[in-house]
Amino acid sequence: MGLGKLFFAGAVTAAMAANPLTTAFYSADAAALVHNDSLFIFAGHDEQGPQGNNNKFFLMNDWHVLVTDDMQNYHDYGAVLSWRTFSWASGNAFAGHCEFRNGKYYWYVAVHHATIKQDEGFAIGVAVADHPSGPWKDAIGKALITDNTPNDVALNIDPAIFYDGNDIWMYWGSWNAGRRVKLKENMIELAGTPEDVKIKDFFEAPWVHKYRGNYYFSYASGYPSTINYSMAKSMNGPWTQMGTINDKMENSETNHQAIFRYLGHWYFMYHGATAPGGWTYRRSVNIDYLYYDQDAKIQKIKRTTAGVDKVNNAIVQNGEFRLTASHSNLSFADANGIVVQQTTNENDRNQYWKVTHNDKNRRHYSLQNVGTGNYYCPSATLLDTVKTSKTPCEIRIENASEAKGYYLYGDYESDFVGDVLNVSKDVGMPVITWVRTGADNQKIKMVKAKAPELSSSSVAPEVSSSSEKPAVSSSSEAPSSSNSENTDVDSNITEAIVYGGAGV
Repeated sequence: MGLGKLFFAGAVTAAMAANPLTTAFYSADAAALVHNDSLFIFAGHDEQGPQGNNNKFFLMNDWHVLVTDDMQNYHDYGAVLSWRTFSWASGNAFAGHCEFRNGKYYWYVAVHHATIKQDEGFAIGVAVADHPSGPWKDAIGKALITDNTPNDVALNIDPAIFYDGNDIWMYWGSWNAGRRVKLKENMIELAGTPEDVKIKDFFEAPWVHKYRGNYYFSYASGYPSTINYSMAKSMNGPWTQMGTINDKMENSETNHQAIFRYLGHWYFMYHGATAPGGWTYRRSVNIDYLYYDQDAKIQKIKRTTAGVDKVNNAIVQNGEFRLTASHSNLSFADANGIVVQQTTNENDRNQYWKVTHNDKNRRHYSLQNVGTGNYYCPSATLLDTVKTSKTPCEIRIENASEAKGYYLYGDYESDFVGDVLNVSKDVGMPVITWVRTGADNQKIKMVKAKAPELSSSSVAPEVSSSSEKPAVSSSSEAPSSSNSENTDVDSNITEAIVYGGAGV
């Protein structure tokens, strides 16, 4: 049972992946939430008419929620939240951001306040629900941020939530002025006074994420806008400007992003106006890949019409497998304690690997070579060769592409994967640890295959003489409760993911 069957009762549409994600309605300002192995997209809804002088304003009355478990099939729950949900609002369903906390979903949105208007009159409200599909209700009965809030901005829009340890921060702002404020644990009260966000070329659309010990503040810059970003070692700065990662959009003056990780991939979500009939006030949401370099800098986004690959998020079954590099079709083998690619030989037991799933640490596995008995144990250091060890170790495995195979992570938190050196197709080339680039020499096909039995005359294969115990990489650590490790799973969603068409 897949997502389409599971959620279609009462559905509005289901969309197939490509950019834009859907043409069933015009969408914009999308935010992402990863929860229980599913990706939820919270998107604004552009309702403006065709391009013309009388239509030069954003006409937005509600928000949609879409969900996927494979990055290709999207189910649209429909317009589940409206500005009318807030009795104190008078219109304009602008950008929002949803987070899961305390067993509920909290959706922070910008709307026009009916009575409080000292500047632009926008306010930030909070809706709450037990599930992204709703029903949603006003969590407070009044606005969280208004023009009367101390140290607010002239245009209180574009809220974005970020967790830093136990601290919950909300960022927002526009017209070149950004703010942040700490929220209380209940998610509906301010825990302090809003603070200035000191980013030199900030215009609007703040988004904060963390990777390899660095904080990243991405934002729309200028108007028409690009997406730029800054980096810091602390949430409090100082921030170093790093430049543009998404250029100005065709036919759209605005540029609004979300950066998130879903089951081993980093994604960049943004809106453009390339759908039929699209223009500045009729935008559509797109998703493309985001990659870092070895210094943790974000690479320039390559916008595509094809979108991202379909992924298989099911757990890999226990058993014996042949591992082959997607770019060369050569098999991985244990050669004297080093993992190398070799011409496939069905009689070579060193080319077979036993996969064992860790039932307590989801998406983590051991890979034991059938011939040598040693374990696949990658280093967390870039350019180190992947060695095998007599001592069991554990790695994280995520599907890179349903068509191309899997990533074998040397360090999941650092986005380091197994990589056939130099994208070489030469026999004997070693596997090293390198930052994930999406290239096919990092994608490993895993096909179930039974190793030949040892005959009584067989000679035991040579194994590595190294007895050194490899360091356990950070990929063996359980992720936080906001990602795929969360065990608070809706039973119907779980059934669709684990036993559905995406199953191994």
